[in-house]
Amino acid sequence: MERVTMEEDDIHEIGEEEKGKLNDVDYLTGNSLPNDILLYAVPVCGPYSAVQSYKYRVKIPGTLKKGKAAKAAINLFNHIPEATGREKELMKACTDPELVAAIIGNVKISATGLTQLKQKQKRSKTTNGGDS
Repeated sequence: MERVTMEEDDIHEIGEEEKGKLNDVDYLTGNSLPNDILLYAVPVCGPYSAVQSYKYRVKIPGTLKKGKAAKAAINLFNHIPEATGREKELMKACTDPELVAAIIGNVKISATGLTQLKQKQKRSKTTNGGDS
């Protein structure tokens, strides 16, 4: 049954010889499939056109400290409804030094839904008396 589904989706298993030729980079993807087994998340920074196909991406034009930009991006990613529990878990596992090392200096985060998230958090802070 699984083989039929794979053939319908035009997915072909590779043979043992091809598996032997794979290196660690071949196992990385910017857009995982539902049946993929996710082992870890790797923060990357590059031209937006290069990461256009990635599931999780933000633009970073402007000025903001690296640490704040990284935390803002992770916070945004963790509030995306399509994010699976495993993806959120792996993103949270990325350490601050790993995130900061992947980002160029003095940046500003820009992404779809970021303004709404900031407004929502601001409203919750004012209704909770600023305790967070």
